[in-house]
Amino acid sequence: MTPRKYIGWGLLALLALGIGNFAIGNIQTRGSLGKVAQGGTSADSGVRELMARNVLFDALQGGAPPKTRLSAIRSLTEMAKPGKDPAAFKQLLQMLKDPDTETMQQKTHPVRDAAKAAVASVGTLYPDPLLDAAKDADGGIRDQSREALKLIGAKMQTEMAARLGDSALRAPLGDILAGIGPGTVGLVAPYLSLTELDKLKDKPDDLAAAKLQLIEIMGKYKVEEAAKAVLPFEKDPDPNVQRAVLTSLANIAHPIGEPVLRAALTNPDTDASARAAAAVTLGAFGTTDANNAMVTALSDFDLAVADAAASGLARAAATNDATARLAISRGLASPDPAVRARAAFATSGMTKTDLAAKAISDPDAGVRAAAATAIGDILAKPNAAPRSAAEIGPLVTTLRDKDGAVAEAAQRALVKLGAVAVPAVAVLLSDAEDTTAYYAVRTLSQIGLPSYETVAQTAQSGKPGARWAVVALGELGDVRAKPVLESLTTSPDPATAEAATDALAKISG
Repeated sequence: MTPRKYIGWGLLALLALGIGNFAIGNIQTRGSLGKVAQGGTSADSGVRELMARNVLFDALQGGAPPKTRLSAIRSLTEMAKPGKDPAAFKQLLQMLKDPDTETMQQKTHPVRDAAKAAVASVGTLYPDPLLDAAKDADGGIRDQSREALKLIGAKMQTEMAARLGDSALRAPLGDILAGIGPGTVGLVAPYLSLTELDKLKDKPDDLAAAKLQLIEIMGKYKVEEAAKAVLPFEKDPDPNVQRAVLTSLANIAHPIGEPVLRAALTNPDTDASARAAAAVTLGAFGTTDANNAMVTALSDFDLAVADAAASGLARAAATNDATARLAISRGLASPDPAVRARAAFATSGMTKTDLAAKAISDPDAGVRAAAATAIGDILAKPNAAPRSAAEIGPLVTTLRDKDGAVAEAAQRALVKLGAVAVPAVAVLLSDAEDTTAYYAVRTLSQIGLPSYETVAQTAQSGKPGARWAVVALGELGDVRAKPVLESLTTSPDPATAEAATDALAKISG
């Protein structure tokens, strides 16, 4: 905007100041036009108010500078506060689409944000205009009105619920109501009743949309009433509705929905994504029936469902270790290596490593890798008790695995454990197999600082493994190792001396 245009807006501001004591351009002004509206009783004050209002509205519609618009927001808010000036409130709504390109480029929206706060502050006085704005054709007005409703939703529950019959508002208002808390479920559930939906029987498209929207909204509530509201639609002729019911029941995760979720998981004709959601959710119940359904699903023809069943079993193990143990053991005994691998993954939810430790010696590499990962997950849990060498042992042994993917899985698991794994891993620096020693180097270097002292001592020991310890010092990159490495460049062992020279170059480099 040119300086000349800003001067023009300043003149308009001064004009508004002279009419009705309204300082539109002064940031400190607190809505003097609003005070005129509240206090003026004479014909003269009414005329002054009208003239000032017209100047104000004309200025805003023309695109006044940000300072002017911010000041205007305060005045409009004062005008709207008594609850008897819908024109002022509607003007505030218009300011939700703040067109200022300068602030847009800065990715800040002071005018729009101020308008949103103002709309929220007086919105309960003008529920209908605000709710209408929530479906406005202008995206800015529509989105920011919804944001304002989120701020004051708890005060407008009844008004919002009354608009759930409006297809344009059902989804956003339902989300806001659900976000308020479980106490609003009683406002939403009646719209999913057969009686209410029957009103749309002559509009099949609207009826289908209403079912889907309302069932999805119910899925945001974690209460029994929500589950009861969606259950009648379990066998709806529309497969999209059936899928929505299963997804919502999975989200609600209430025991009343468990039988339906179990039936869906074991029914190959059910939508795969819904079955996968059911599998993961069943893990929250921790019942024998749910666990059996998940074990059966480990061999499902749909890999996403089978993997989801493994995740569900891991969740079940964290929920009820005793019942999950039996189910996971069944999976580990399967003749199908893919099923055993998923069962090995499921052990990650347990508190003990015994089942995973057995699986880590499975003939199939995929099972061994899954078991190694699971052991690492179990031992690295934040609330885990101090771990013994016996529990870490299977992972250290697995660094010797001939399958690279398995050895790498063990390496990643040991890195998770950190310092507690260092002594056992350092022993492998002297392993007869260079590949095993190499994995030990990688593990120790990725553990980092906690492994330095042990590695440095091994490097200076002169014993088998010193060369690989020197390599590990180079990988660690700790400057404290320089004197050690410098002394080892003259080692009588040529391999150790060469490794020390290379390691020094890495650290200095």
